[in-house]
Amino acid sequence: MNKFKISWFKFVILNTFIVFLCNFTLFRYIYSNLDVINNIFMTITLPIMCFCIWASILSILYLPYLTKIISIIIISVSSLSLYFMYFYGVIIDSDMINNLFETDTKEALSFINLKFIAWILFFVILPCLFIFIVRIDYGSFKRHLAVKFGFVFLCLAVAGIFLFLQTNTMIPFARNHNKIKSYHTPFYQIYSVRKYFVKKYIISKKKLELIATDAIKALNADTKLMVFVIGETARAANYSLGGYKGNETNFYLKNVENLTYFSNVYSCGTSTAISVPCMFSKSTRSEFSDTQYQENALDVLKRVGVDTIWLGNNTGGCKGVCDRLDKQGVKYFGGGFDADMLDDIKNSINETTKDRIIIVHLQGSHGPTYYQRYPKEFDKFKPTCDTNELGKCSPESIRNTYDNTLLYTDYFLNEIINIVKDKGIKDSTLWYVSDHGESLGEDGLYLHGMPYLVAPDYQKHVPMVLFSNNDLIFKSFNDKAYNNLSHDNVFSSLLGYFGVKTKDYKKDYDLFSD
Repeated sequence: MNKFKISWFKFVILNTFIVFLCNFTLFRYIYSNLDVINNIFMTITLPIMCFCIWASILSILYLPYLTKIISIIIISVSSLSLYFMYFYGVIIDSDMINNLFETDTKEALSFINLKFIAWILFFVILPCLFIFIVRIDYGSFKRHLAVKFGFVFLCLAVAGIFLFLQTNTMIPFARNHNKIKSYHTPFYQIYSVRKYFVKKYIISKKKLELIATDAIKALNADTKLMVFVIGETARAANYSLGGYKGNETNFYLKNVENLTYFSNVYSCGTSTAISVPCMFSKSTRSEFSDTQYQENALDVLKRVGVDTIWLGNNTGGCKGVCDRLDKQGVKYFGGGFDADMLDDIKNSINETTKDRIIIVHLQGSHGPTYYQRYPKEFDKFKPTCDTNELGKCSPESIRNTYDNTLLYTDYFLNEIINIVKDKGIKDSTLWYVSDHGESLGEDGLYLHGMPYLVAPDYQKHVPMVLFSNNDLIFKSFNDKAYNNLSHDNVFSSLLGYFGVKTKDYKKDYDLFSD
């Protein structure tokens, strides 16, 4: 059994080495932003300093009888984090943890492939199995304490000396690249999990805050209908209506009359979990907090008598936005093709007898399995990337597959416009805006969910389209086609469209105001 025995000190060193390797993306980020030639000392000493700091942390955490449990958590989180950060370029913060817990089985399965299974086997299961069967020798209590605190002191002393010798270089570098902390594996990920649970189960236990309690709706001469479509993962960079020179992603909408494309629109967040609640909130992006628990635009519209319907094909649900709507007005689909909703959309439009808003939440362009978001007849742009392992595909094939999803959404929106036209309600509007954008491999980044301050424009700059069969309404928003807009405009625009007056309404944000 001695061959499965290891001293506590060697066990800490081994674990530190594994953590060191799992911080590959941290060092890649640092050295890609560091002037290596003019900072030779920092280039050499930084890995040593990091090793010492991580070794001291593990030494403190690895207490007798708890060492194995903590070690399994550390190694598992480190290995899994490296997989997603390396192959998808994501940062695992509290918003990403929120996305993880709100992901359904179908969406989760889209990330599973042979590479992921092999990674789990070799870099999670096998190391954890070793930890489980090995016997850790702590020695005597006094000797263990002497080794522990002596080693911690030595590590901190080495790290402190190196930091002191290059304070003028290292501290300004860290301040100018605050994204560094997001790559510290597994400590930033564990901190993010803690932050998520604090927000979810402690801060969120609040009484619902009512808004616009003074709201009244004007008696409109004509019935007003709006179909508000929330896109998923569509980015403005690939919209041909916005000047994209690649594939013609707006083949169906390009010739629609009374339709405006807004070229400068930015999302509230880089994930659905943030952007969807934020866009319907009365708060602007700078004011919004995902810990707040208050009513939104749909609550206000429902209260003043607007029929409010939610049709969702996004597998992540409505993120709390539709929770207080009448149950018969909310329907979820299975996350298949978005056109599966067209019959219900048509029925909801044709049944309109009073002011009504229909929210349609798409599956859209959700990755990494872009090729599963559209039927075969929309497989127009080739070659395509027909796998969830984006790193195996060429940039061209990823872009083509993603563009096919945009083309399919373009078709879907055109179908809704045709249904609206056929119904013949005088004041009918379709409003489409994406929840956030997407990275397709630029700078080694894939998918979305980066912290907003450091996220590339690809994840924040989103397409927005408005159509109205009323010339006056069309003119009101068409004049704002090149304005700087965002999800901040949604709340007051929805209220303004239906003639709702309240102290929470802001005319400057209303796209339908004169």
